[in-house]
Amino acid sequence: MSITSNKLCWMGILMLAAVSGTAQAGVSLDRTRLIITGKDSSASANLTNTSPDIPFLAQSWVEDSKGNKITSPLVVLPPLQRINGGQKGVARVTKTDGINQLPQDRESLFYLSVREIPPKPDKANVLQLAMQSRIKLFFRPEGLKGTAAEAVKNLKWSLNAAAGSSVVTAKNDSPFNISIASAELSAGGKRYSIESHSVKPFSSENMKIKGLLNGTSGMLNFVSINDFGGSENHQIAITR
Repeated sequence: MSITSNKLCWMGILMLAAVSGTAQAGVSLDRTRLIITGKDSSASANLTNTSPDIPFLAQSWVEDSKGNKITSPLVVLPPLQRINGGQKGVARVTKTDGINQLPQDRESLFYLSVREIPPKPDKANVLQLAMQSRIKLFFRPEGLKGTAAEAVKNLKWSLNAAAGSSVVTAKNDSPFNISIASAELSAGGKRYSIESHSVKPFSSENMKIKGLLNGTSGMLNFVSINDFGGSENHQIAITR
């Protein structure tokens, strides 16, 4: 074995050991999305240190829809906290003065990120991995027409052609963000997977159908994610 190969081998062993030692421990969130409404001053997510005896630091922050860290119009408190083994913490997202500058006729999308910081290892030459969780964070103004559940049911689907292939177009006429976890089209006795995306308020989203060039009709099955992070199955016939 060459020196380079030997070094790579030992690096792989160290990484595997670090992953194996920390895979069952760390800071976890109790949800996959968080909604702060127009009437609420804040919204909270619970953090849990799944290690029975090792303390972790939890670093939290808010990102805008493009992934940029922000402190307005939403900020998370505390930005850094210690959570002892087996204990819980809270990441509280709070509004700032800039909240009134957000659109009041639709939801706005943000992200809540939480990174665990493990304690310094006792041994030398130990590679540690800091895991990070990222969930969707929605600001939902008061007085929006309809509900998030109705928005999913009222999606308008169609088959279209784009860039030499077939796509499924989802048109969202509601003020709510709609999360599509997965989608599949049954056509001509075959099943085709679809590159699913979330659909923003008052917009349309093209989703490429893998392997289908000239589709004209089919049965669409898709899974949406509700306000509580649960999966909901839907089926609808669509045509070009």
